[in-house]
Amino acid sequence: MMQGNAAPTIALLSQRDDVVLANPLGPPIVGFVSVAAEVERVASMFVDGEPPVFDEVARWVSEDLGYVVAIEHSRVKRSGTEGFVPMDIRVTTIFRRESDGWRACVRHADRVTGAPTPPG
Repeated sequence: MMQGNAAPTIALLSQRDDVVLANPLGPPIVGFVSVAAEVERVASMFVDGEPPVFDEVARWVSEDLGYVVAIEHSRVKRSGTEGFVPMDIRVTTIFRRESDGWRACVRHADRVTGAPTPPG
């Protein structure tokens, strides 16, 4: 995404009508066609970004469902601008086992706005 390529993200998504994307750049979106279009739109905003580094906060998995909560750290370059800017987002991704493997069925991300809270 940070390099302008939406394909890897879209490949991870469930293609069902109940897939949800809630990102910091727009309202929540439901349904594969709409979510894939939004992922394409967001990816088109970036060029030459760095792959994110993940600080995992929590993870849980069952036989057919799992989630990961993490802080994603990256440096991005918006299309048409010079220089990189840091981007830190708090992300919760829910995965479910589907007939063709594990797919992201919910991704919620927002900008990190406060100081980190120590675990405990």
